[in-house]
Amino acid sequence: MRRVALAPIRGAIALALGVLAACGAQQVDAPSPIAGDERESGNTVAAVRSSYSSRSGDWSIALDVSELSLVEVGMLDQPVDAAARSGDDAIYFVSRTGTIHRFASGAKDTAPVLDIRDLTVGEGERGLLGLAFSNDGATAYVNYTDRNGDTTIASLAVNTAGQFNRTTLRKLLVIEQPFDNHNAGDVVVEPSGMLLVPMGDGGSAADPQRVSLDDRSMLGKVLRLDPRDGAVSVLAKGLRNPWRVDLFDDRLWLADVGQSKWEEVSVLDGVSRRAGVAFGGATSNGSSTDASAPSTVVDFGWSAYEAAMRFNDDQASPRHASPFVAYEHGDNGCSVSGGAIATAGVLKGRYVFADYCSGRLWSVATDTPSPAMQLHFVDLDAPAAVVRANNDIFVLSLSGTIWRLNG
Repeated sequence: MRRVALAPIRGAIALALGVLAACGAQQVDAPSPIAGDERESGNTVAAVRSSYSSRSGDWSIALDVSELSLVEVGMLDQPVDAAARSGDDAIYFVSRTGTIHRFASGAKDTAPVLDIRDLTVGEGERGLLGLAFSNDGATAYVNYTDRNGDTTIASLAVNTAGQFNRTTLRKLLVIEQPFDNHNAGDVVVEPSGMLLVPMGDGGSAADPQRVSLDDRSMLGKVLRLDPRDGAVSVLAKGLRNPWRVDLFDDRLWLADVGQSKWEEVSVLDGVSRRAGVAFGGATSNGSSTDASAPSTVVDFGWSAYEAAMRFNDDQASPRHASPFVAYEHGDNGCSVSGGAIATAGVLKGRYVFADYCSGRLWSVATDTPSPAMQLHFVDLDAPAAVVRANNDIFVLSLSGTIWRLNG
């Protein structure tokens, strides 16, 4: 297991605990719902009919979403992630409290397949936060904060019945967290078997330790982790809190929760072709001995920028990549809940995401450089994550409801 401690805090910086927010460069306005179209009775939520505009003009969308709906498929205490494994029709849902539950044929197993409530505390932005399976389905990888609040990536063996063997839990990487928020929390398995681990900037507000762009820190980065030996390389930097990510067609979609004005979705292209930069030579305080900025690491700009807006003047990011799409705080919300590519139905090929504050859910086309947000649902209850498992899109409410996107 590799354990990475924090670099020393730079200077005396006031730590203001602020509201989660995000960034953006493509400035678009979401539509308003048409009165009377928002909901159906029972456990199904109907989509809104919508038109929308951007600052460069108006669109008429040739996309029939009349049959689009969200159908409640179950309840779980604080669901935050879902995953599927090879050769298994079941969906595995993650409770932030520290348990994983198997749903098969529309029903939840009586007992959790994994319980690590003794290893974590599920509150605030901490807890059991992410799950992924190896390509053969025989190993599970989890991302959780330990009792000290530190990010922990661990592996466990999974049997053919989908039961996790707790005695096989092996810590692959532990990263010290300076504050209790901005832990990100996802974990993704590449086709090669390597793991992708998005990391937040350590928390508090405004990147107080200036770690996001600092090549000596793992915070604020996209890491590639080799589960065989714990070797770590850096693929991207300049992230604030990439809470949920999705790897599809060699593109990593990052829903990065922002600071005070913008929410953004960024894309890391050509993931498999990126060698990354080895995070080596770690000193006792977790800093790399090489402080140079590697040109092969993609820079998303935080905290020099919040989207296109200059943020921390003492940070430099002259060649940062702009977000794929972003929206300003206001009626659209204040905390993006990513996000996954739909692989079936009327939204096939589109990126689907929501906002925790506003309860809105949109999709955007993925094959255009100027995507417009199309609104599909409004007033959802605390949508914390939008994820894909077994080719279905699920919307997870922190209040407990699990919806499947139909249509």
